[in-house]
Amino acid sequence: MWPLILKDLRRRLRRPASTLVMVAFPLLMSLALGSVFGGGGANDRFPPIHILVENQDPDGFLANALVNALGSPRSGDFIQAEAVGDEGRSMMEKGKASALVVIPEGFSQALLDSRPTVIHIVRNPSEGIKPEIVVLGSELVATYLDQGSRLLGGELGQIKELVDARQIPPAAKVGAVAARITERLSGARDYLFPPLVGIASAKEAEPEGANSSTGGGVFGYVLMMTTVMALLFVAVRSVGDLFEEQNSGMLRRQLATPMPVARIIAAKFLFSVVLGLLVMAILATTGLALGWLDVPAAPGAAILLGLVFNLAACGVVAVIMGLSGNEKQAGIMSWLIVMGMSALGGSMVPLQQLPAAMRGLADYTLNYWAIDGFSQVMFEGAGMGDVAGNLAVLAGTGLLLSVLANALLVRRFRKVAP
Repeated sequence: MWPLILKDLRRRLRRPASTLVMVAFPLLMSLALGSVFGGGGANDRFPPIHILVENQDPDGFLANALVNALGSPRSGDFIQAEAVGDEGRSMMEKGKASALVVIPEGFSQALLDSRPTVIHIVRNPSEGIKPEIVVLGSELVATYLDQGSRLLGGELGQIKELVDARQIPPAAKVGAVAARITERLSGARDYLFPPLVGIASAKEAEPEGANSSTGGGVFGYVLMMTTVMALLFVAVRSVGDLFEEQNSGMLRRQLATPMPVARIIAAKFLFSVVLGLLVMAILATTGLALGWLDVPAAPGAAILLGLVFNLAACGVVAVIMGLSGNEKQAGIMSWLIVMGMSALGGSMVPLQQLPAAMRGLADYTLNYWAIDGFSQVMFEGAGMGDVAGNLAVLAGTGLLLSVLANALLVRRFRKVAP
């Protein structure tokens, strides 16, 4: 049986394209989704948002204060502001930033006079969430400026005169302005210190069995989710080799030997499991090297989860192929089943983010039991005993489906024997 497994492994090494795709898919998805959503780990901090700022009110006191605030070192962790002129529009057309913020001419004077004014935002349509963050942040700034203008409009004008003066202003004048500002703020004390309306943030208790993606960061969690789906496609590709060998005549030559059909089918199952473990090992090593994953407290539990999941994946794919009328039907049905289980089981969207109706179906997918188990081991420090239920479900499902699939495939491919 091992010569058959080694034969298939050598063939994969000679034609590694499909295997490389299965390895690249989880890594690319982790990079894409992790970059969009940021992360919960130290390595997954949301990257600063690059914005362009066109200040058409260069002599404006409040406009310059706003530009300086955006460019301050404290803002650098979240926003990278670049001052531009008329070239800002062309830079946006080339996708050089997430958004262009345009402060209009006369902006400062309008605020001092309590007249309406508008901050213009040009969003980059090629980016998803970052331009929306800029818009929401600008709306918040506009709200503060609006209320500040209403509360301190006159005093802000006097502050501007003091700043624009070419000499140190008299202490009495500075003190008078400060006293009036204090008086204004004192009248709003009941509303500002503290405000009457506050916002409290609380995280709802997660349903039993739901995962937390914060343990190893979003990149690690997405890598785990997509790896589970990739292993299902490894099983589809590996078991599907039986049809390829049938079309090439290799299966007929193998059946001409004294080796029974059942052993040839079993060797294909074992090859699928071995290849799945190799792909999982490559992805796990890459995740560790990139800092997306940490070595689990119970690595044996992670390896055993991978073993029984690959067995279950092979079993479900083989049953589909055994029940299908032909190779084309087998390919279509396998793809639909894998994508369906991935959507419902948490390989596309984190389990805790699924709607309640879909969450009730997740327990019937292999992805759910694998992701739930891997999540506990990789991110929560769980041991073998903590994931015993996951191991039992995957192992039992894998053994049952493998026995059924072997019987179906033996009946199908026995007809090929010379």
